[in-house]
Amino acid sequence: MSRSVTQGLTLWAADRPDYPLAAVLTYSADDPYAVRLAFVQGSRETVAYVFARGLLADGLYDPVGEGDVMVGPHEDHEPYLVITLRPEDGYPFALYVVRSQIEAFVDRAYRLVAMGRERVDVDAVVARILAEVTP
Repeated sequence: MSRSVTQGLTLWAADRPDYPLAAVLTYSADDPYAVRLAFVQGSRETVAYVFARGLLADGLYDPVGEGDVMVGPHEDHEPYLVITLRPEDGYPFALYVVRSQIEAFVDRAYRLVAMGRERVDVDAVVARILAEVTP
């Protein structure tokens, strides 16, 4: 059984709806609380955001989030969600995404690891953090 869920996405910048962006949304049972949204150009990733799986799920119904990532239903077009990202060194930008793609992804992620069944190997997390900061 696969331990991850991946969904290719097309997003549209709110200020440039004629300019589609390619992205990949990934969920891994090894990091059960997080999802990863990575923008791709050609075959390489350009930018990635990691945020809570619950934020994505809750954003299907109500606007949620503060800080780097916010998700919520589009006010005027029900088939879309709005994902607003705030880069560290720039201005926030809003993206539109087809709601049914996010619903399918969230459903598959919760089938892989149900809410309340998340387990984290704390020793592995600490070792990974120490490996990043230890020369």
